[in-house]
Amino acid sequence: MLASGPGINPWLQEPTQRVIEEGDLVGFDTDMVGPFGYFCDVSRTFYYGKDRPSARQRQLYRLAYDELQTNMKLIRPGLSMKDLQASAWPVPEEFQEQAYPCVIHGVGMCDEYPQVKPLFRGPIAYDATLKAGMVICVESYIGPVGETV
Repeated sequence: MLASGPGINPWLQEPTQRVIEEGDLVGFDTDMVGPFGYFCDVSRTFYYGKDRPSARQRQLYRLAYDELQTNMKLIRPGLSMKDLQASAWPVPEEFQEQAYPCVIHGVGMCDEYPQVKPLFRGPIAYDATLKAGMVICVESYIGPVGETV
């Protein structure tokens, strides 16, 4: 995914021919299986422009940053998926409809086990624990419904 301006909210829209404009947020997301089956999951959002991002853009960035930082601090061997779900950063109601589908997910040949969804999406169906050596991605998406950011 490579999108900008109105194409960045909601997340994971298909790319278009739209030209990036001053003040746009530009989103990039790619998951790929590389040599020897190594999986890569990279997503980033950048601001394009000479002026500072708007107050709203800075607020959304801060919320996504806080979610990632809070959830990363929870990660440790022995943590149960249910405890992770219960302790994860609480996504504000304004953003729940379009929130990323999971707090964390494992990597292998694709996004996979373990996958922990946000608590507002209901309980998880299993209770495993994180183990040393597991490779996981911590995810966030903060996008208000119907808003161009």
